[in-house]
Amino acid sequence: MLQGGLKLSVNAWQKSSFNQVRYASSPSSKRWIARQVRDQFVKKALSQNYRARSAFKLLELDQKYNFIKPGSVFIDCGAAPGSWSQVISRKVYPELDLTIEQTEAVDTKLNDSLIIAVDLLPIEPIPGVNIIQGDFTDINIQQKIKELLKEREVDVVVSDMAPNFSGQHFIDHVKSMELCESSLNFAEQALKFGGTFLCKFLMGESDHEFRNLLKTKFNRVRHEKPQAVHKKSTEGYYMCLGYKKQVDR
Repeated sequence: MLQGGLKLSVNAWQKSSFNQVRYASSPSSKRWIARQVRDQFVKKALSQNYRARSAFKLLELDQKYNFIKPGSVFIDCGAAPGSWSQVISRKVYPELDLTIEQTEAVDTKLNDSLIIAVDLLPIEPIPGVNIIQGDFTDINIQQKIKELLKEREVDVVVSDMAPNFSGQHFIDHVKSMELCESSLNFAEQALKFGGTFLCKFLMGESDHEFRNLLKTKFNRVRHEKPQAVHKKSTEGYYMCLGYKKQVDR
C-alpha cells in the first residue's frame, strides 16, 4: 500500500484534518483535504480504528468471496500501514476484541491462523500479525517468511501495492503491472493447491494480458472494483480463486 487511499496511522488521523487545512498552501492540497473530510470511508476507518480507508475494500471483497477464515495462513505483501492485516487479524481471531488499538501481544494459539505482513516501510504492531520489514522479492526476506511458515503452505496472498504515482497514467499502469507480476511470482512459490490470490492494479493496455495469465493459474479470476475505490479511479482488483498448483511427479 505505497499509494492510494488515506495512508496515515490511527494516531496521525486523530489529529484534526481541519488543522491540516490551515497549513495547506496550494489549492490542490485544500481540495484533497476537503475530500478526505467528506469521505464516508475515512470517517468509518476513524470510527472503527482502521489505519486506512482501504480496509473497506478488503472487507467488501471478503463479504462477497468469504476467503478470510480462521485457521488459515495469510501473507500481506506491501502491507503498510497495516489496514488489510488489521482486517484479517480481526476476522481470524474473533475471540479477541481487536477493534481497540492494541500494541501488546495477543495469544495467537487460540486457533491455527498465521498472518505475515511484509513491507519496505515500517508497520506499527498489529495484534496477531508477524511483521517483516523488507522487500518480499528479496531472498533474505523470503527466508524469514519461510522460517515463520515452518513448512506450512499459504492459503491466501494479498497485495494492495501501487507504484509511487508519476502523474502519467501509462507509466503508472506499467509500474502497477510490474508489481502485480512480482506479487504473482511470489504467490506461486507460497500458495497451496486451491489457494487465493488478490492483487491491485491500475487499468490500462496490458491488464487484459495479465488477466489471461491469471486464468491459466487459477480456476476463477474476477475483476472487482469495491465501493471504497473512488469512482474516477482506474484502480481495480483481480480476485483469483482455486490455485492450480503444479505438483512435482
